[in-house]
Amino acid sequence: MGAGLCNADVKQHRKPPPPPTASSRGSQMMCHVSSGTVACAAVGNTMILYQTATVKKLKVLEGHAGPVTCLFSNQTAIFSGSVDTTIKMWDFKDAKVLHSMEGHNGAVWCLQLVNGLLFSSSQDNTIRQWDPSIGSHLATLIGHEGPVRCLMVTLEGMLISASEDKTAKLWDTKSNALLSNFEGHMDEVTCLLSARRSLFTGSADNTIKHWNMESSELQATWEGHLDLVTCLLDFDGTVFSGSRDRTIRQWDPKDGSRLATLEGHFHGVTCLLAAEGSLLSGAGDRTIRQWDPRDGSLIATLESRTGITCLLDCGEAFFSGLARGYPLRFPPPRMPHPPANDGGRWDEHCAAQIRQAPPGQSKHSRTDGCDEGAGGSTGKDEADAEDGSGDGHSQRSGRSARSPQSGGRRKNSNGGTGSGLQAPEQVGLGSQDSNAAGQTFTGSQDTSIVDKTSAASPLPDA
Repeated sequence: MGAGLCNADVKQHRKPPPPPTASSRGSQMMCHVSSGTVACAAVGNTMILYQTATVKKLKVLEGHAGPVTCLFSNQTAIFSGSVDTTIKMWDFKDAKVLHSMEGHNGAVWCLQLVNGLLFSSSQDNTIRQWDPSIGSHLATLIGHEGPVRCLMVTLEGMLISASEDKTAKLWDTKSNALLSNFEGHMDEVTCLLSARRSLFTGSADNTIKHWNMESSELQATWEGHLDLVTCLLDFDGTVFSGSRDRTIRQWDPKDGSRLATLEGHFHGVTCLLAAEGSLLSGAGDRTIRQWDPRDGSLIATLESRTGITCLLDCGEAFFSGLARGYPLRFPPPRMPHPPANDGGRWDEHCAAQIRQAPPGQSKHSRTDGCDEGAGGSTGKDEADAEDGSGDGHSQRSGRSARSPQSGGRRKNSNGGTGSGLQAPEQVGLGSQDSNAAGQTFTGSQDTSIVDKTSAASPLPDA
């Protein structure tokens, strides 16, 4: 069948991909627990388990005394870190706490499992190792001089940490010895990526550095972003970076040349995900955008209710974490053939399944926003940003992919490409509004949570 059909028409048979060898702030606000279940850090001090097929709320996990900052699962249990300085291990079937691990003196920011052992990073500048089977503390990895915000595990089972002390460090997970120190950034390291025996670090100094993993030597410094680098992604031999400057940039890791600049978001880009041959990006402007990595064109835009914090591939469906705690579900995207050269929307078949927005609630497209500052936005701005569809474009090899006279809009004869992100299925979980002018859509969400809460959980800074 052709591209652009909804999940209602074609049942997806996909398995979740392996965990990514990358880490960034907010990337652990959701986790895939097991087949058919996803966990999400919710508003307040709780976590909620949802059914991936229907977004039905299954269980609520309560026990932390502060907001949950990170989640991790090993298919048999869920681990959660919190501002309350503790880590809890949960039996997700019974929604009970199995172990509560105490020892950190600051908020827990990230969790990783390596060879059956749990590692946690904290605001107290340390990384701690735990035995999750009994909940006991085994060791403390000391070396950072600032809060440790990101942890990542390489394919070889090594642990890499990123800190506000402007460094990244490589650790032996068996001996807990510090193997390498990556120094050179002028501000905190905000995200990590391991690929092809290389380490890539993004920073608040607006740069990305390419390191030799074995020798810890700096290979290159990539410049171009105008604000903090928030996330990194290895995609088909190239590296994509997202930034609070609202752009996504594509790099050739061999020579460090910039291949493309993807523009279209109106607030800082928070996350990137490779999906079915396409690139997905989430941002504080309440949208998820699908891009064609072959030519940098915008394929589709999916609109949410609040800023996007993370993206998760659960196999049968994709989920995004939102700034106000409840998830958005959407089917696997479809790629157009050949590469699209315009910013399409969902096809008419899917659009027919979406009800029109009530009178007076239509959403309006916004301009490119190039007159705004490049500083992105704060977390509050991202959560409370206006709805907007916008039109994305890319610049490849220094040339814009759209004509200035065109006003940035690229549409085919029927107003869309007939491909891309499909309209979310109707599962009775809140309104799914259609913007007749822009053809952007909101997804399936559990609005029972939204109705009962008005304040957002504190999230790691973007």
